[in-house]
Parts: sequence; C-alpha cells; structure tokens
Amino acid sequence: MSEFLHKTLNLFFPQWQGSARFELYAGAKLLYDFLRDRISFSQIPISLTYSLVADENILGYSQIFSQLLDACQVIQFHNPERILTIGGDCGVEIAPISFLNKRYDQSLMVIWLDAHGDLNTPSSSPSSHFHGMPLRVLLGEGDTSILNHTFSTLFPEQVFLIGARELDSPESCFIQQKELSIFSAKTINDGNFGKLISELCRIGSDKLYIHLDLDVIEPEEFPHVACPTPDGISIDRLRDLLVSLKSKFDIVGFSVLEFLPVGSKDLAALEIIKLFDSVNLPLLSAV
Repeated sequence: MSEFLHKTLNLFFPQWQGSARFELYAGAKLLYDFLRDRISFSQIPISLTYSLVADENILGYSQIFSQLLDACQVIQFHNPERILTIGGDCGVEIAPISFLNKRYDQSLMVIWLDAHGDLNTPSSSPSSHFHGMPLRVLLGEGDTSILNHTFSTLFPEQVFLIGARELDSPESCFIQQKELSIFSAKTINDGNFGKLISELCRIGSDKLYIHLDLDVIEPEEFPHVACPTPDGISIDRLRDLLVSLKSKFDIVGFSVLEFLPVGSKDLAALEIIKLFDSVNLPLLSAV
C-alpha cells in the first residue's frame, strides 16, 4: 500500500480563474478539508486576487499561466505514475493529463465526463473563460504559450466525450471534423456502456484518465456546480459507469472539478465522497 501511494500524486489545485467564479475555490477547499486527514496532498499555489484581466483573449490569463507553470513543476518533481486532482475549474487538467499521456507513451485514454465540450479556442470562445478551452489545448490547439508548456498532446481517438449536451457551434464543428467519440447522457442513463467499452478496448491500452466535471450530473439530483445543465447523468448511473470502467481498465488519473456547493455545503461534499467510496477507486484507496 505504501509503495502504491508513493507512486500516486494527489494534487489540490483549486484554480477558479478559468471560470471567473471564486466560489470554485471554496468548493475545492471544502472537498480538500474533508480528505486531507486521510490523503496527503501537494497544493498548487493559487492567486486569490479577484481582479481578472483578459489577455490573449483569455480572462485571468496571467494567473492561469503562472499556476500552470507551478503545476508542471510539482508534477515533474514527483514524477508520479498516477494523479488524483481535487480542483476548481476544468483548466487544471492540462498539466496532469499531458504528463500522464507522455508517461504512458501517448496511449492514455481520456474519459471527459462533462456537460460541456471544453473545446473552444481563445478566438472562438464567447466568454473568454479558460474552463471552456482545456480539452482543445490537450488536443494541440489554443494559446501558443500554454501549448508550449504541455508535456504532450492527445490524438482525437484518445478522447471520449460523455454527457456533453451544451456545445458552442465551433465545438460541434470541431467534434465532427476530428470525429471525436461522443456518448450522450441518455445512453449512459439507459445503462448502455457496451459501445463505449468496445471503443476503449480497441485502442489497445488499459491506461485510463477520468475527468469528472460535476456538471455532467443531472442538476435536479446534484445542483452544486458552476454551470448546471439539464438532462444530465443520474448519480446512480454515473456510479455504475465508474464501477464498470474500474473493472476493465487501469485508472491512472482522476479529477473532480467545478464543485460549487449551494445550500447544505457539507452534505454536498459528503455526497461526492460517498460516490468515491461506493466505486472504491484505487486512487482513493487511502480514504
């Protein structure tokens, strides 16, 4: 157990600037507070100054870029085989995913559980919010300086969009152009995992990264997110999917992002931890 934990880097990366919602810092911090007595985290320093300036058509660019550099340094220092990220906005994914993809010789499969595609570029984004751009960066397109600090880029066939249901027109065009695999929330809610599993198996790798933006969940069940989007995946079906993926693949990376608790904050955090426990993810074996 100790050897496994030594090879796992647990990141606390509560970046919020990518969404311009400071509440995401508080949401990530709440999860961290519930877990830190049981899991040892490396923390990425985050600017708490609320003033955000748009540069390179990205709001909060200077903070986001600086925090990316810090995350890359921490990951390089630890050189982990597995990474768990408790984070703020989806922009935190660039360093851990690109690192693990490089470590596993460009064979990492990425499950992108998200109501949104996160496939905009600075020029196509209607908001200049970076949390709508990280997957496009990971696929090799976006701000040049940020791209230059990725460890690797993904091929389209490595990416599996699950539950995406609110896409901007440029994102939809990109998905069609690159023939990205996409599975609807309805497909998952119907329990139809077979096609997804088959496509994953055809890649020929067992290394899996799971990106979990909590807004993939049906907001009537779980409203504690920055961008609640109707017609999401039920918590029970999400649990079933994660259990199925865990049984067939080696989950080397996992993130939990965009948690913005409303109402009973502690209960909301405990609901997420209960989901972890019921799936018994190996990255959370210390919990």
